[in-house]
Amino acid sequence: MDFFILTLLVKAVCTAAVVVGASVAAEKFGPFWGGLIACFPISAGPAYVLLGLQHDDAFIAASALSSFASGVVIWAFAILFVRLGQRYNVWVSLTGTLAVWLVLALIVRAVPWTLPTAVLANVVAFMATLKFTPTVTLDTVRRNPAAKAHWSELPLRAVLVGLFVAVVVTASDAIGPAATGIAAVFPIAMSSLAVIMARSLGMTAARAAIAATVKPMLGIVLGMMVLSQTAVQIGKWPALLLAFAISMTLPLLIARYWRRA
Repeated sequence: MDFFILTLLVKAVCTAAVVVGASVAAEKFGPFWGGLIACFPISAGPAYVLLGLQHDDAFIAASALSSFASGVVIWAFAILFVRLGQRYNVWVSLTGTLAVWLVLALIVRAVPWTLPTAVLANVVAFMATLKFTPTVTLDTVRRNPAAKAHWSELPLRAVLVGLFVAVVVTASDAIGPAATGIAAVFPIAMSSLAVIMARSLGMTAARAAIAATVKPMLGIVLGMMVLSQTAVQIGKWPALLLAFAISMTLPLLIARYWRRA
């Protein structure tokens, strides 16, 4: 099978699975848990594994540094969606947020990042997001009993998210390998989760779910930082395992000890 097609299918299936799982968790246990699950590297992880099969250690390290620097636009996505969602519906909010994300991603792409500059940018972006993201009550949103899903809704969600991923991945791969790191952390799961939450629980729940990603997103951002610094030193595969371990465990620790929105 063509490598591009394989990459596309793996990304689509993995992202669809995590978004569906996150939406079910949010509907049953509250938006906080949906946002937490959306922070796991279910899409970026397989993308980097497939990249590792095709490229050398230096390529993985360079891509990961770009992904790490892109933490700035990930947090910008969160704060913008939560704020726009105070006044607009999910489609207007998401369109505006993704438009700003694209502009910021192009700026990130143009900057010759080093580890110190990427760390500084992420620290500033994270602190600004904590300060300026409006507080959304995470535990008081409950599913309307009248909105009970039909049995076909979950597979439909998976298909729709998979199609969305396919479109995004196709477009991102067309811009060339230099933007691989940014494309790998495109907020596909967050965007899809916002739409599903707005549809099933309302806009407040969508805002709450995205607000809940701000702190746990540290996991994947720090995982990419570690990958960028270790892929060449210890090899891409041990570095990927280390990065994934950080990306999976840190959100759980944050959920345990730093849950306040």
